[in-house]
Amino acid sequence: MKYQGDSALRFAKRPDAACKLALVFGDDEGVVADTANALIASWQKAAPATVLTLEEDDVKRDPVTLFDALEAQSLLGDATIIRIRTKGEKLFSLFKDVLAMAADSPDRIAANLVLQNGTLNTRSKLRTAFEAAPNAAALHVFADSDTDITTRVQAFLKDRGAEIDEAALSAFVSGLPGHRSLANAEMEKLAVYAHDLGRPVSTGDIDALCETNADESARRAVLLALDGNVSHAQAELDRVVDAGLSPISLVRMFEMEASRMLAAAALQGDGGGGNVGMKLKPPVWKSEWPAFQARLRKWPTPRLVRLVERLHDMEKTAKSPGGAGIADAATRELFTALYSAAAR
Repeated sequence: MKYQGDSALRFAKRPDAACKLALVFGDDEGVVADTANALIASWQKAAPATVLTLEEDDVKRDPVTLFDALEAQSLLGDATIIRIRTKGEKLFSLFKDVLAMAADSPDRIAANLVLQNGTLNTRSKLRTAFEAAPNAAALHVFADSDTDITTRVQAFLKDRGAEIDEAALSAFVSGLPGHRSLANAEMEKLAVYAHDLGRPVSTGDIDALCETNADESARRAVLLALDGNVSHAQAELDRVVDAGLSPISLVRMFEMEASRMLAAAALQGDGGGGNVGMKLKPPVWKSEWPAFQARLRKWPTPRLVRLVERLHDMEKTAKSPGGAGIADAATRELFTALYSAAAR
């Protein structure tokens, strides 16, 4: 079954009991994650359940792991909810078999499953398979607009007894790049600061506290690398490193930009028209579009997909015990390889 936008969010809060398999996908990984979390919470509210997170590479290498988890019945009677994060079509063949099993023998599916993905265009085999399956759901969620973010910030602070004046709210929202994960982190920080402040949060507080523009140098370094601007990219990277930016922050900046380029390629493939740049998050303004389009020509979709996969692996390394040092060297090596490849 196919759900989009608000209907996808409603499904996550009140899922169909007959639908035990769900694909959640969209341009903004933060919105995808929040929607998946809401769906999991709804399933847990309906019946006590343990969440089992399976790694994409492990599932691809040993599919039996997934099928065992889907069919296993808990001795204590508790349900299992399986979460898998993936990119693109890498798990299509496997989930084609899962959906077929769910259709032919629904009683064999003991667990609920949510599969998180990124941008999938209308030609995606994985997306099409979930949309066509009568006992599965494809939830297509969209990135937040400025109005969405404003409403979220207001509600979030109000729930925590904090106030923010209109000018500060406008400054806070305008600085966010339309990325839900970053917005959530910044809201948390703001709420802690505003607790028992005794006055509304001001624009001065926003300037001092929030990092919505702090990564601009890192973003510029990423764009220069993807452009193949060798000398300037290296100089910008040196400046970012000297400023103390962590490797994982730079990797995430690469991931965000690569994901935005993938979204643009998908929109163009779907006949998105001449206003593709304004449909992206953050948007590509008219003055920036020629440079963005030139960058897209250097990085066709298969190449971008491989880049995102590599960045995903590097982020996992950076988060592992003792992985920061390895990630630092690997990030520098990748950065150099990228701008050298783009220059060619």
